[in-house]
Amino acid sequence: MQASRLLSNQVIRQCTRRKVHYDQAPVQQSTYNDLPQPRGSWKTHYDANQRKYNAHLALGVGVFIGSILFGKSVGYLEFYNDIPARPADIESYR
Repeated sequence: MQASRLLSNQVIRQCTRRKVHYDQAPVQQSTYNDLPQPRGSWKTHYDANQRKYNAHLALGVGVFIGSILFGKSVGYLEFYNDIPARPADIESYR
């Protein structure tokens, strides 16, 4: 069993090694002429992106404020901003 496995592994390695050696096509040098050329007005694309980003920002702020208000109304959040007019009188403090 071990001998057959060892032999099959050697055969597989030799076959895969042969497939690795292939002729490579010559590499073409790229130039600045191959780069994409800008087309159209940059301002229309910029304005469309800004509209989308501002909508995402407004939605995020709205969800954050809604979460805070919901948490406060249900009782999940306590802000501890109830400051008494005068300190409590506790008899055990001396």
